[in-house]
Formats: sequence, C-alpha cells, structure tokens
Amino acid sequence: MPELLIVGCGEVGVAYAEGLRKLDPAPKLHLLDPTPSADALALAESAGIAVHHEPGRALMAADAVLLATPGGALEQVLDALLPHLPTGIVVADLSTATAEAKQQADARCRGSQLTYVDVAITGSVALTGSATPLLYAGPDAPTLIEMLQQLGAPLTVLSGARPGDAMRVKLLRSVIMKGLEGLAVECLPAAEEFGVSEALWDSLSDVDKTGFVPLLRAMIRTHPRHAARREHEVAEAAAQLESIGYPSTLTRATERLFSATNAAAGKSFPEQDGTDGVISWLRSTNR
Repeated sequence: MPELLIVGCGEVGVAYAEGLRKLDPAPKLHLLDPTPSADALALAESAGIAVHHEPGRALMAADAVLLATPGGALEQVLDALLPHLPTGIVVADLSTATAEAKQQADARCRGSQLTYVDVAITGSVALTGSATPLLYAGPDAPTLIEMLQQLGAPLTVLSGARPGDAMRVKLLRSVIMKGLEGLAVECLPAAEEFGVSEALWDSLSDVDKTGFVPLLRAMIRTHPRHAARREHEVAEAAAQLESIGYPSTLTRATERLFSATNAAAGKSFPEQDGTDGVISWLRSTNR
C-alpha cells in the first residue's frame, strides 16, 4: 500500500484526501499543515488519518507528496520539506504558484533527487472535488497519473511539457474564462434591469450548438476583417449599459481592442488565412 503525504489542509487538500481515501485499494494518507482546518481535523479523526503539524521523520515513509499549499508559499514549503523527504519520490505540485516558481521548484527537487511534476487544477474544487479537471506537465509518473485518473479527474497530460507549462496554460485559460466571467458580471445585471434576462440566456444558447472552441477559432479567424464593424457594435453595447447608469469598463476596453486591430489592419493584413495566420499577425502587431 503506497503512502501519500498531502501538504496543505485547506479546501483543496481536504478534497483530495476525501477522494483518495475512497479508492480501492486506498493509499495510506498523511496530512501536513501547521494550522489544519476544522474540516481536515474532522476528516482525519473519522478516517484515522495522521495529521502532522511540522515536517519530521514520519515523512520519510512517503512514496509521493501532493502540494495543496498557497502558490506564494512554494519556496518556503520546499525549504521545510526537502530535508525530510526520501530520494526518488514524486512531488506533485497542485498549488497556484507561477510558472517561473514551478520551474525553480523543479530544479530544487531534481537537486534533491526527487521527481517534480506540475499539476494545474482547471476547474472549481468546491464544485467537483477531487474529480476536477487537471493539466499535467513534467516527467512521467505512472503511479501518480493512475491515482489521479482513479479519482475521476479528467487528466490532460501535456506532451513534451516541462514543469511550469501546466500553470502557464491554466493562467492563459484564465484570461479567457475569468474575462468571460467579468463580462457576464458587467452584462447580466443590466439585462435584468432591461427585463430581457431570459431572452439573453436563450440567445446565448447557440454557443452550445457551435461549440466553444470552434466559436473562438471563428472569432479569431474573422477578427481583422470585421474589426471595424465589431468596434461600432461594441461601442453601442457600452452606450446601452451607460444609458441606465451601469458600468461598462470591460466593454469599453473591448471597444479599444477592436479599435487597435482596425488601425493595425489599415497598415497591414494577415498574409495567411485561418486562425493560425491571424494569431501570427496579432503577435507581430502586439509587439
């Protein structure tokens, strides 16, 4: 039976402890946190899981480590852990540390003869627990991968990726997903104010038929050619929000983005058709 150490007993750490203890066979779990949450202590008591408040000799038995700590604490966490971990084990970092911090952590772990992998959580653990989708970047660790898959987590292994790449993809994804959330926050109260919220939800359902990724690809592919028209439409949308005293910060920022594309398209135009050609052109204009 493998022994697994979960470092960090907040919402994420507890969610993975709950999921892992239900596996058959289940790994022997240890929890490590100087100030474990009440939920962690209750789980530990009910499931007979050992709780450690500081690193020590007991951690030498671990076969793998899951880091579920705050991203900004990664360096300090490794300072505390590395002297106590046996060589050859896998350290799976689920934290939200930056890509650069994870690259540095990888170098430190390799220096201590440990295998470090970057595992980025790309959904809400509060909603789906240990079955939340994951991105995996780093050396192949079959036992860890199998364990994560047994939890029911959709696991995407990024081919040829290095530690830090999973977090980089996660944060780029957040530009789109959190940006959509921000636009929804700006839009939906106004829709309610105008009395058309149900009609708006219905009008958005066409995205379900197209598919989110195909829609984004189509938007990018047609972006330079239709930037002027879309800039005008976004300006009208912002004006409608402002007409009832609602904020239009993100919508006006979108208007400025279309304006910049329109200006750039007046000087040059993508040499190649298709999404990839437009993205290459946008890279050159952004410089």
